[in-house]
Amino acid sequence: MDGRWVPVHVFAPTYGLSRVYTGHIYCLHQRRLLDQLNEMFPGAAAESKPFLRVKAGKIYDLRGEKEDVEFACLNKSHILFVREFEEGQTRGLGGKPGDKGYPYVSKSAVAVKIYLPFYALTGHMQCAQGERVSDVLNKEPQFFPLTDVEINSSLGGRDLSVSFIAVNKGQIIFLQELK
Repeated sequence: MDGRWVPVHVFAPTYGLSRVYTGHIYCLHQRRLLDQLNEMFPGAAAESKPFLRVKAGKIYDLRGEKEDVEFACLNKSHILFVREFEEGQTRGLGGKPGDKGYPYVSKSAVAVKIYLPFYALTGHMQCAQGERVSDVLNKEPQFFPLTDVEINSSLGGRDLSVSFIAVNKGQIIFLQELK
């Protein structure tokens, strides 16, 4: 099938340490990173695939150790968040402007601070009209978008500013709405 290999950073803990997996995941044509993570594709039945396949990757931990891997399969329920990048820069939702295979939904941005194992994220959660933050958290799908994000590590890692990440709801310890 027609698609592309999308370069990503996947933040996930293993053995009590925070690790970052870099590599590529395969996204079918006109599918966004969120679609691939949530297995939600316009005009197709939802599939349940609990593992995310990452190719040609590297695994980094906060001690600075690195391991090269040909392929890795990461349990999506343990992923904290994922960011897509291109040539060192974070990309948006994927695809080209105006090249959407899904309907546009008007949303409002709500400033939030999210606490995950090893990380605090400050950014904007997207809520559809009439929706509250708790509504987004309590409904499917598993991953949701966070924009204009400050990523702070509780373990002394390097802090990042990125335009978009996909956050796993199942890893949220605490979320607060900001004024």
